[in-house]
Amino acid sequence: MPAPTLSRDEVVQRILAEFRRSGYQGATLSSLSEATGLGKSSLYHYFPNGKADMGEAALQAVGVWIGENVLPALSESGSPEKRLKKFSAGLSEFYAKGSRPCLTDLFTIGEAGELYQQYLKQRLGNLIKALAAVVTETGISAEEATRRAEDAMITLHGALVVSRALGSTAPFTRTMRNFPAVLLGQ
Repeated sequence: MPAPTLSRDEVVQRILAEFRRSGYQGATLSSLSEATGLGKSSLYHYFPNGKADMGEAALQAVGVWIGENVLPALSESGSPEKRLKKFSAGLSEFYAKGSRPCLTDLFTIGEAGELYQQYLKQRLGNLIKALAAVVTETGISAEEATRRAEDAMITLHGALVVSRALGSTAPFTRTMRNFPAVLLGQ
């Protein structure tokens, strides 16, 4: 019986899982082939420029997921605190409550940093702007709201790294629980 055919989306999700496991630098064509169950030539069929295309596809898949499952919370009706709590819950789900690594970190080291820095800068910048917009609704100045949103992203990504280093999701869980209060200055 021939192996089942995977959709490109399924292949991208498996590639993303391998990048999470090994980092962009640590993932090899062999490990990506093993993770997807596809031969190297099949990977090149999906991704003609090899690992660089795979990384781009993985980051785009993350962007789509966040755009569909996390960001909408910020533009819903309700208080800023309620929307920020829902946003935090979405990020917690994305990072499996802190057990998944910080993708921003994984895609800024070595060759990946050169390849994806502009993309990550744009995505993170958009996220900071969206958070700051919610914070300004409470009467906080745009400058202060942006600073708080940047600090929140620093804390979030730091909590992911610390959680992995300690082998405990507690730092991430605490950070996400406090995320709305930190942004709103409560």
